[in-house]
Amino acid sequence: MTTFKYIIRFLGKNSALFFFFIYIQSSYNQTNKIDQFHLDKLSFFTDTNNDSILFYAKKLKKSKKPCNFYHALNMEAKAFYQKGLIVLAEKKVNLVLNEIDHKNEYCFKKNKITALTRLFWIYKNKKQYQKAFDAIIKKINVLESLDIKDNYYHANYLSTQNNLAIIKSVLGFHVESRKILKDMIPLLPKIYSNLNNGDYYHKLFKSSTFNLIAESYLKSSINNFKYLDSASYYFRKAFEVAKTFVPPHKNTETLYYLREAEVFIAKKEYRKSLNLIQKYSKNSKEFNTSQNINSLKAICFFNLQVKDSTLHYSKLYLQNFDKKNNNKKRLIAIYNILSNQYYIGKQLDSAFKYSELTIAELKLLDKSKNEINKSHYLHNYNDIKKLNRSILEKEKNSFNTSIFIISIIILIFVLFFSFMLKKNRVISKNLNAIKKQNSTQKKEYNIDNQLEKEILKGIIDLKRNNYFLETGFNIQNLANQLNTNTSYLSYIINKEFNKSFKEYLIQLRIEYLIEKLKTNKEYKKFTIKSLAEEVGYTNASAFTRAFKKYKGITPSEFIKGLNQ
Repeated sequence: MTTFKYIIRFLGKNSALFFFFIYIQSSYNQTNKIDQFHLDKLSFFTDTNNDSILFYAKKLKKSKKPCNFYHALNMEAKAFYQKGLIVLAEKKVNLVLNEIDHKNEYCFKKNKITALTRLFWIYKNKKQYQKAFDAIIKKINVLESLDIKDNYYHANYLSTQNNLAIIKSVLGFHVESRKILKDMIPLLPKIYSNLNNGDYYHKLFKSSTFNLIAESYLKSSINNFKYLDSASYYFRKAFEVAKTFVPPHKNTETLYYLREAEVFIAKKEYRKSLNLIQKYSKNSKEFNTSQNINSLKAICFFNLQVKDSTLHYSKLYLQNFDKKNNNKKRLIAIYNILSNQYYIGKQLDSAFKYSELTIAELKLLDKSKNEINKSHYLHNYNDIKKLNRSILEKEKNSFNTSIFIISIIILIFVLFFSFMLKKNRVISKNLNAIKKQNSTQKKEYNIDNQLEKEILKGIIDLKRNNYFLETGFNIQNLANQLNTNTSYLSYIINKEFNKSFKEYLIQLRIEYLIEKLKTNKEYKKFTIKSLAEEVGYTNASAFTRAFKKYKGITPSEFIKGLNQ
């Protein structure tokens, strides 16, 4: 107290110094208030608005406190990462780590921990698993150097266990990975209870952990199909937690249903998966899900044997593929799909090209011991290698025999053409006679009432299950599904709807597309060719003719009318 009185007495005698002291104190307090305002804003927008994060991080970088400056850099890295700008995020993180490497104050250590956490996720998503593991070890070392083992320490320790569980899952140790993750969940409430924004981070960590458990079940489902139900269960639990976030995450519902779409793919229920993907494609650009959606559509259409859509979405994925993001698993899946699709279509040059790319990427992936001999439900490693080597071998052998085969074909064609020319005259004459006879007759069938009801129900169900969107779908396909013949089927459609099967199919497809154009703005941005493929047409001209015949205007004119 005596010292304080002496200082006051001294400042009283030196009024200029007194007022200077008051000014410095006031400025310091004002700076603290401004910094705290920016810190609060960054905390509020941390997982909801990347542009706002970048705005307030830029403001906080002007702080006179070094720890706040590096916190701002870490937040910029987070925003870039969430935007998918991985290279920029990595640069920001490495800048923080390089500049504070030898600083041991508590706040600098916290910035190191934040930067190393972000670095782990960057390397994990780039499939650089050894570097990701190194980041975990460095983070553990910094954590252990903290003098106080408080809730902050325990929360970050759990985070490192979470990271190690991810690495174990990548290695294929799914049971161990899930045990680590499940053991964490009961510990979360106590650890996060006394932290700033503890309730939010508790929910965020819990939701993330449930998703990781679900992904582990999904990855191991190739050896045990029943795991798929567990995957759905934990994805749902993660979604239920995420719905309670404050502030809410706008992409919560979309991300959940895209994960469910992957489960349907694993179950080989491709039509269900495709319906979910279509429904949640609306905000793909805003939520940074476009590439995931393109690849999932390619996988679904390939397995549904819709060639044009398979090629369209595969090439769309490759067109927008960012090598810096390095998503090798999905890239290999798309290369493999293209090599298969071209192989099926006997286009060996293209099959050869994508087979080479598949094998090359697999060899690169082999270098990471974490991926050696591991299967994934989107593409089985060994099957891919076997198939693509077969394609490469066929391409090699095909060149040696192609000249001989072409010579034989030319000879056969000449002989066959002369024979068919004569035969076609007879066939043409017979067909004209049959058409004439059919035009004067109309068949009536005495079909059992119960059978007729069952067939009619199957026809109506067709509208609900969207089978009519498949390329090449015809009356024979429907007859096979309903265990009847095409004649009965054609008769019932004509009787009930006063249309031929072809006219009824056109109606279903065009009405489906019209509904999509009215309710989903993304469809208005599609090319006519893409719209055609969405409803089962392989040819844009045929689609346009069918649309105009049904609506009286072209698809382009119809879309223009919707936009007015």
